[in-house]
Amino acid sequence: MHRAMRVKRISAIIATLLLGAAAPAFAQSDVVFAPGTGENEEAQPGFADMIVPKGAPHRPPPLSCSQFDAARDALLRAYPNRIVPLASPEIAEGIGAQNNSGSTRLDRNLLEVALASYDRHICRKQGGQGSGPAQIVVVDFAKASSEPRLYVVDLVTGQGLDTPVPVAHGIGSDRNDDGIADQFSNVYMSLASSLGAARGAELYNGANGLSLRLDGLDHSNSQMRIRDIVAHSYPPQKRRYFNASLLSARGGKPGTSEGCFVVAPHLREWLFDALRDGGFLFAGLGGARAHEMPGPVWPVQNQGVEVQFVSGTGVAP
Repeated sequence: MHRAMRVKRISAIIATLLLGAAAPAFAQSDVVFAPGTGENEEAQPGFADMIVPKGAPHRPPPLSCSQFDAARDALLRAYPNRIVPLASPEIAEGIGAQNNSGSTRLDRNLLEVALASYDRHICRKQGGQGSGPAQIVVVDFAKASSEPRLYVVDLVTGQGLDTPVPVAHGIGSDRNDDGIADQFSNVYMSLASSLGAARGAELYNGANGLSLRLDGLDHSNSQMRIRDIVAHSYPPQKRRYFNASLLSARGGKPGTSEGCFVVAPHLREWLFDALRDGGFLFAGLGGARAHEMPGPVWPVQNQGVEVQFVSGTGVAP
């Protein structure tokens, strides 16, 4: 009897252990993507070797619209002579950025336009009573694709004004492949980048791995979701953007996208953290090309094309 009870007890322990070992396989149904997927794709120097701290930084608390007015005024008032903190020492070192660097600092005019757009789309829409993200993403498409040109800027501290990172533009914006985006479109199948403000939406698993939907807020980019224009990186086997051998072969120019905002794999979570679930992005033109920017109301180029995309695939049905 004692032996039988002992056998039963041992059998129960073994069963518990087996069930416990199997449980995690069923307890988690969502796919988990490892931060920095593709980080070992190249051992040579290049954009892909830039480093960001392990894990995405936490987004600052929301900024009330009353706080936004004060933050905007202080930022613009102090902008010419202000020493601003770098986005992170690791990013700064990777691109050779220095505080108050004229070559890397976000163009003042483009910053003003982005802040005015933020006010229009977030604060005025809420009657000045709501709140919005305390940091914004600004892309200066006037810069060549070989230059870092995507900024994540803290509206209170100015952090990030001097530390841009590389981002690809659409092939439809660069027909002669010289690294300069000179055409912008809101039309399906144009494969071009769009100018204007956008709101970050949901994450999904698409053809390029974990990606982030974007909703255009202006007439110049209102078809972003229909066009499947998103923010993404790329899996290791798709080496068409920032790997060192490609950059070397193209004279420092990364590959072009189909209109999406594409960053190197190790920058993916960093960008997604700034944009997901209501983050604010503004794509514009700085410097001598500021006059090419469309006004707040830019007629949509509508060719009557209606396209529905299958959720999570990134392709037309």
